[in-house]
Order: sequence, then C-alpha cells, then structure tokens
Amino acid sequence: MDRLNQDIIIPIKGLPLGESSFRFEIGEPFFQAFENRQIKDADCSVMVSVKRYQTLLEITCRVGGFVVVECDRCLEDLTLKVDIEPHLTVGFGSVDVDDESADDDVLVIDRSESELNLNQFVYDYICLGLPLVKVHPEGKCNPEMLRYISESEGQQTGPEGEAVRPFEGLKDLLENKNN
Repeated sequence: MDRLNQDIIIPIKGLPLGESSFRFEIGEPFFQAFENRQIKDADCSVMVSVKRYQTLLEITCRVGGFVVVECDRCLEDLTLKVDIEPHLTVGFGSVDVDDESADDDVLVIDRSESELNLNQFVYDYICLGLPLVKVHPEGKCNPEMLRYISESEGQQTGPEGEAVRPFEGLKDLLENKNN
C-alpha cells in the first residue's frame, strides 16, 4: 500500500495476522511539522513492514533517501544520505516482552487504538542517524567562506606573528595578589 506525502500512520484495526507492508514518501513538510530548523529539505522513502501476532506487532522501518542540512564549516547546503532500519515492538495492553525483542524499542498501546502514528519514531531515528559534525568532504566547502574563516583566524596573532592570548594578563594579576 502506498501513501505519498502523508503522515506515517499504520491502520491496526483490521490488520490481518502475518506480514503487511506500507510505503510512505516524506520530505520537507514532514520535518517542518516538527519545527525542525536543522533539516532544510528531504526526500526519503519509508518502507514499513508490520508482522502482526495476536498480542503484538513487530515493525521494521527501512528509511532511505537524503536530507539537506547546513554545513557546520561553510554554512552552505550539505546533502547527507539517510539509510537506517529501526525496529519497534508494539504490544496491546500489558504485554510481556521476550528476550528477542529486548534490543528493540517497545511501545504498549491500548487495544482500542485503531491506528499507529509512527511520525515521531521515524523522525527521531532520522535525526539520530545524522552525524554530529556535518561538513562537506575536504575541498568541497565554499571557498569564499573558507577564505573569510582563514582571514579571521589570522587576526588572532600579534604583530610579530605570535598567538594573542587575551587572558594572559589574568595570570599576572593572580601572581601579584599572592605576593
């Protein structure tokens, strides 16, 4: 079943026992709904595989595509590949989680729920999948910005090329106070 450009919602009422698959396409509006300022654009496919048992669901989301973020070095757009496969176990009512699913995320919902919204789950895993430092590969940053940065760094040296240490005078004050 394909659902393009919508929320990632799985209908659980009437879902047959066994395996079912769903496909979703998410982009910039998905991340704007979370007021995410870090991700500027996106084009990701979310393939959701649901195995339904009597008392629980095992969900696997395969997310592939790209997101556009700001480079931490030059502030230009940086396209990052997204390729994650998070797992979620959903139990109905009070459910005992066995050792096999202990590594997965576990969510317990009421039996009366008719659908399962996976927006937050997918959003969190995409954000967690991004690197902490987001920079272009060496030599791919905006050369004008790199030139500006190197000029700014050059102002941190004294007239004879030695490094300027603005807090060096505090050390002298401390030594004079002790004498």
